[in-house]
Amino acid sequence: MGVINFTRASCRNCYKCIRYCPVKAIKLMDNQAQIVEDLCIGCGNCFRICPQNAKYVASDVDSIRQWLEEGPVVLSLAPSFPAGFNTEDPLQVLGGLRALGFTVIEETAIGAEQVSKYYAKDYWGTKRHVITTSCPTVNMMIEKYYPDVVEYLSEVVSPMTAHGMMLKERYPNAKVVFAGPCISKKMEAVDAASPIIDGVLTFDELDVWFKEEGINVADMPAGSFDATGCNVARFYPLAGGVEKTSVPGVQGVRRVIKIDGLKNCRDFLDDIGKLEGQYWIEMNACVEGCVNGPGNTHSPLVKYERIERVTDYINNNARKDPETPEQAPDFSRGFAVEKKDPFAGVPEEAIEEILRQTGKFTPKDELNCGTCGYDSCREKAAAVYCGMAELDMCLPFMRNRNEAISNLIIASTPNAIAVLDKDFRIVDFNGAAEKLFKTAKTDVLHKNFVEVFDYNPFKKLDNVEGNYYSGRGLYARGNIHFMEILTYIPGQKMYMGIFVDISREIKKERAYQKMQEETLDMAQKVIDKQMRVAHEIAELLGETTAETKVTLTRLQKVVGTREEEE
Repeated sequence: MGVINFTRASCRNCYKCIRYCPVKAIKLMDNQAQIVEDLCIGCGNCFRICPQNAKYVASDVDSIRQWLEEGPVVLSLAPSFPAGFNTEDPLQVLGGLRALGFTVIEETAIGAEQVSKYYAKDYWGTKRHVITTSCPTVNMMIEKYYPDVVEYLSEVVSPMTAHGMMLKERYPNAKVVFAGPCISKKMEAVDAASPIIDGVLTFDELDVWFKEEGINVADMPAGSFDATGCNVARFYPLAGGVEKTSVPGVQGVRRVIKIDGLKNCRDFLDDIGKLEGQYWIEMNACVEGCVNGPGNTHSPLVKYERIERVTDYINNNARKDPETPEQAPDFSRGFAVEKKDPFAGVPEEAIEEILRQTGKFTPKDELNCGTCGYDSCREKAAAVYCGMAELDMCLPFMRNRNEAISNLIIASTPNAIAVLDKDFRIVDFNGAAEKLFKTAKTDVLHKNFVEVFDYNPFKKLDNVEGNYYSGRGLYARGNIHFMEILTYIPGQKMYMGIFVDISREIKKERAYQKMQEETLDMAQKVIDKQMRVAHEIAELLGETTAETKVTLTRLQKVVGTREEEE
């Protein structure tokens, strides 16, 4: 696991991290952004700008908590700490750190004081140009992406490492922890050939830790350092602070300049070969210096308040008596060329083929809009070839393709489709609608649907929930019966109606209904006739039965009379 990592479930494919990564060290795989550690320079841009908070920084907090329980832990505190917390007295932060369990706390500026001696010596050295090496992001960027400039790097460790080396000598059995506003310090500590710093805390991590422990640093008593650095070295976290500490007012052949902000650093490095004369260059990846590092995003202070807090702290806490310099270790180090160019060697024909796959057949088709995160269409095509990007990251291409599919569906569907704006003006009218309403699209486009057709089915949406209606309608002017699907789209403030002509079905339905009615009428007539016949038969049977009864009665009397005579 790297120093900066992604939360897979939170990544929403916005490409913003790719867009802001100065070295394009992020690849997209299965619609998820991933950092390519070998290419990363630890600038923290992706972490800082991610709108979904899909990135997190590897933390040493749990390990440091365990170390505090087991034995001595020495803390090297970056001189930018007044910019990390809103307290009346910056030294209240030390009170909070003591409450966390740190028993020995020193200023990292002690290491900066020693490093400045190397920078001052380099000013008078033989290098054509001298670039300061306190910022690990700048160092990694030069090693990986500007190999021709590596020879100009001042061959000295950073103040963090220098102070760590001094602490290891004085506290050989202690864990050494650095706290500051920088994420790339974590990478520096991990990548060191001989590990000096056991753990790194950002100010943001300290802020969370304080809150977890219920510590409000603004309510803590002011603490004190166990050892402090000189006043001037405390300016290191401010742009120009390294110059002020190392070569203040020096008069020599070299021009002294400071460059802060990663884009400014890159622009300068791109043109360093054009410089005439010799330069001593202070470089910092963060605008206005380390006080605005990506590990200090929780600070409630704005950019210039942070500068002011650090400056006020320096002025109000001057070291009256300079400390006796101790015998310092050898702080020299070397830098290696680690040239990285992930898109080198991509065949031109492969780029052309990928461009064609995304609808770019001529240079005019290459919009270079940057929405995919890459500076040009060709760079993005190279990234696709190298497995760093995906075809569908091209938003204009995807939009055009989706529009083409949408237009094809709308044009080929047999159902009439009308799209209206919030004032019922027609913005789209497909071929089936032209045929159904017997009017050309060009004649009705941008005109009011209700006025043109004297028909307003959309008023039905006023009486339903969810901006959706499905049911029958009648266009009286054309005597056309519809099955209507009506919807209002709030986000676009548009209406859409789909009209299916069911006039034939209605005609068949009515014919069938008429046939049913005629059949029922005929059946009723048959039944009525049968009832009349039955009634007539009943009457006839009744008369016959009566006559039969009279005849039988007479016959009984005749028979009975004869029997009496005999």
